Amino acid sequence: MKYRREIDGLRAVAVLPVILFHAGLTFWSGGFVGVDVFFVISGYLITTILIDERERGTYSLLGFYERRARRILPALFLVLIACIPFAWMWVPPYPFEDFARSLAFAALFISNVHFLEHGGYFDLNADLRPLLHTWSLAVEEQYYLLFPLVLFCLRRFRKVKYLVGFTLLALASLAVAEWGWRNYPSQNFYFTPSRLWELLAGSICAAILYRRTQMKSEILAALGLAMILFSTVVFDAALPFPSLYTLVPVVGTCLIILFAEGGTMTARVLSIKPFVGIGLISYSAYLWHQPIFAFARIRHAEEVPDWAMMGLAVLALVLAWVSWRFIEQPFRGKAAWILPTRRGMLGASLAGIVAFAAFGFWGLVKEGFTSRIDFEGSPYLARLYTQTTEHGSAAGLCPEASSPILRDLCPAYEPETPETRIALLGDSHARVFLPAFEPASEELDATILLGDKPGCPPLLGVHLARGGGDARICRQAVDRFAQQVRETGVDTVVLIARWSLYVSGDYDGIDPRSQLVPEPGARFMSEADHVAAFEEGLRQTFAYYAEAGVRVIVVSQIPQQRIIPGILVQNAMLLGLEEEAARHRFEESFVTREASDALQARARGIMAEVAGEHGVPVVTLDEAFVEGDRFAWLDGDDSLYMDDDHVSEIGAERLAPLVLEALSRPVE
Repeated sequence: MKYRREIDGLRAVAVLPVILFHAGLTFWSGGFVGVDVFFVISGYLITTILIDERERGTYSLLGFYERRARRILPALFLVLIACIPFAWMWVPPYPFEDFARSLAFAALFISNVHFLEHGGYFDLNADLRPLLHTWSLAVEEQYYLLFPLVLFCLRRFRKVKYLVGFTLLALASLAVAEWGWRNYPSQNFYFTPSRLWELLAGSICAAILYRRTQMKSEILAALGLAMILFSTVVFDAALPFPSLYTLVPVVGTCLIILFAEGGTMTARVLSIKPFVGIGLISYSAYLWHQPIFAFARIRHAEEVPDWAMMGLAVLALVLAWVSWRFIEQPFRGKAAWILPTRRGMLGASLAGIVAFAAFGFWGLVKEGFTSRIDFEGSPYLARLYTQTTEHGSAAGLCPEASSPILRDLCPAYEPETPETRIALLGDSHARVFLPAFEPASEELDATILLGDKPGCPPLLGVHLARGGGDARICRQAVDRFAQQVRETGVDTVVLIARWSLYVSGDYDGIDPRSQLVPEPGARFMSEADHVAAFEEGLRQTFAYYAEAGVRVIVVSQIPQQRIIPGILVQNAMLLGLEEEAARHRFEESFVTREASDALQARARGIMAEVAGEHGVPVVTLDEAFVEGDRFAWLDGDDSLYMDDDHVSEIGAERLAPLVLEALSRPVE
């Protein structure tokens, strides 16, 4: 196969946006599409090689897998080995279980299954998962297992036959992706059948170009590069992926492969030395960047500055060159001098896979190696550990409202002779607030009903921008709870949610998936349009309950911390900090009032205006957390928070007087 410098340059165009996206640079909101570019390139190169070998009569299945092992495993094993000591030192037991399982699944090339089962690519904790990026290696390797079977069925190469076969398979896979994002959007991202069409797009390019002169078109090649770059800066996490939208970077990559003949401007740009150099080390760069970023975030506990993340991105490239030069190269090519025989390479590969898988599953059996933590050494830290890892008694009052389950309003507290009915409606914040309402249930003889849905604001007439099944179930749950409020004689509705998430995101910026839209599936709306949808949702919600004669109270969200207290506590235990040193570290981590107020300003401003128009009281709980110029998550020996934005059971209990006061006020 003739070497094409522009393809290596294209690898650089793929890997750099991925690295910058994972570094948290908001400009590269669609940097994740670099993986899709890699898929197309991989499909093109592998298909070209295999077709050529079959036609020449030199094809060997063992030879194919030996080359894959030499290309993939040495650098992967190096990164996995490097991750283990840092995870051992810094990752607490429960997250370590996730790390251990992902390590085992990565070695077995099924890590996409792990992440499919345990959280989405764009979840808020994704940045803390060192091996998150290995899902794409799993998809590729699964493709490599299936693809030789496809070629066997197609027999000898005939251009039309191969094009028809690849196209039919690609269309079937694309149909799965379209169905998947509408019903299981998070799982669809990692689902191999939803991704095969991207690799098959490269296979189609290989079939078109096999035994013919490279096509040339300045316009189409430039258009292809523009489509990729457009995707990296315009797409964001709210876009369903993979889906028809993924055609933009995939088709763009195909246009470059098909039409960027060496003499075109696009090929010349992609062939410049810096691009080619980065392209050559792109695989190692992809492997290194996510663990480096994740461990930096875990160790730093607070937000890592952008300048530091850029420094770490450079470090990833440096390590990539080192591993490419001294690990990848000695194993590859005809001059491979480490494990030069097929038997030796495949045997060592199998041994490595077994060893990593065994360690990973051992970590699961040992529950993240809890023995690393000295629970006896500091009763203070052990108490905080319990408070920040256990959900408390309130968690068992009502069944979890996990998707795709729809349920009725659940009676959490029910006195013997209830005189009033109060419904708590909201996202996951409503559930953790339950202990704050227990005294009110007793004092006011009130039945407390819970209607919660994680990540789902209790607003009528609007939809989550993420789309798909999750957004649809959210909308159905909110409508169902609202209808039941009317039907069951509820006197008061208390709306509780992480309001700023749906307007301003978090401290890292807007979360495109959690913004609101007026119609399901609305795309590419301005920030002002999303804010207007939030405002309209408040108006419709207040009007609905006013028409039903139901009193409405809004609880303003608690201050959001910049760190997750549980991780900070467990890190202190892993580091063996004394109580005084741990207290000082905890107090330094409290979010400043300035930062918290800035995050919530827009949502609170809109809420105050709309609530004022409808005579709806807004209860603010900030005073319970004030400590000087900061909002504390810790009060003496007690954690008031369960994570960065949810109160602990102790924290909720301490809010009970404020809740009782708000519910006891006469209706104006």
